[in-house]
Amino acid sequence: MSDVTSDFPAHVDDSGTGRDGTVVNAAFIDTVITAINNQVLSAANPTVTPEDIIDEVIAARDAYGSLDARLDDLPTALGISTYATVTQLLGGIGGVNLAMNDDDLLWPDGDAAAPDGYVVAGAGATTARCGTGLGDTTRKVGDFSAKLTRVGNDCTLTRSILGAAAFARADFLKTLYAAGGAYVKCSTANAVRVAVADGAGTAYSAYHTGGGAWEWLPVTRQINAGATVLSIGLEIAGSNTSAHWSGRTLFIVDSNLLLPRYVPCPVSYGGTIHFAVSGVLAAVNNVGRFQPARPGLVKDVQLHAKTAPTGINQIDVDVNTNTDVPVATVYPTMASMFTATHPMIASTNFMGGRQPDGTYARRCLRGPTSGAVVPGAGGLVTVDIDTVGGTVTGADLGVEIRVMQYTSPLERFQTY
Repeated sequence: MSDVTSDFPAHVDDSGTGRDGTVVNAAFIDTVITAINNQVLSAANPTVTPEDIIDEVIAARDAYGSLDARLDDLPTALGISTYATVTQLLGGIGGVNLAMNDDDLLWPDGDAAAPDGYVVAGAGATTARCGTGLGDTTRKVGDFSAKLTRVGNDCTLTRSILGAAAFARADFLKTLYAAGGAYVKCSTANAVRVAVADGAGTAYSAYHTGGGAWEWLPVTRQINAGATVLSIGLEIAGSNTSAHWSGRTLFIVDSNLLLPRYVPCPVSYGGTIHFAVSGVLAAVNNVGRFQPARPGLVKDVQLHAKTAPTGINQIDVDVNTNTDVPVATVYPTMASMFTATHPMIASTNFMGGRQPDGTYARRCLRGPTSGAVVPGAGGLVTVDIDTVGGTVTGADLGVEIRVMQYTSPLERFQTY
């Protein structure tokens, strides 16, 4: 739209005789009217006048001196006192982010499945691990992000914080506030938002603007007196599009607050799975087994032998996790978290080790769920001993599998 004066017809004053200058006739007046209408009226909304807009702005700003002042205090208008402060967050339940795998670190079912602890709903929807070293390098928090794609039907990717059985033990949480949020990236407007649900209802964040950049989308819900679950999810509705999300955060606090940003879920690097193999060592598969109690990522494997191997090149140890769920009479399929090079102890040495470098999913451990013998891929760890170069003469082997694990103050209420 051009400046209104440039749309006016050309005109000059007369010389004082009243016999020259620009003729003001119906055509001249019509051109002036058109120029003004082009500036103050909308072709898409021809019945809305400047008077209407002025009245709406005055009403929208309420008792504030300007609309800008009203928007600055929008949380109050929405019934939310303010963004949460650090002190307020630390005063919540345990003062920590309750959403485990908040940084998309664990993918025990593979890169094309949902990250550990998350469930996809919606026919046709797909998920993918994205980030460092992958085809889609999009990431925000940590090395990876989760990508959700809508294909024909509305879809969600949801993380359960508390299930129905756990909530029965955590009745004290009702009437408190679940303050959540996540970083979301999308190129489609009004299609993607973050949801917090408690089984009795759902609260939603604002929609992503579709600007193609990471946006922090906060959402808060007061936990209903009839609540049966607690979850945080990403929803795509109305458009076949994709969205990345990262840094899921959920606090339980006393006040109706908006989270200002992501806060990491606490982790511990103190978790160690220990296997001891006594006596003279020999090649054997499945020499040790372990079922993790909490989800986590294997960071490295360390070997210690009381008697160093001699007469051979090395002791070679492999560490595996299951790729499927076993049935009652069939042992699950196991696969290594290493490539052809495993953790090893060289001849005449007592110690050795290695970081996992095989298929990423195999180093992701999944904790148990109620009633499951092995809760899906990554729920069982086994150790094999391989030998290279001859007969092993080493003895008394210790295998230490060091794991970084997520923690939660609500863990005591879960059913395992």
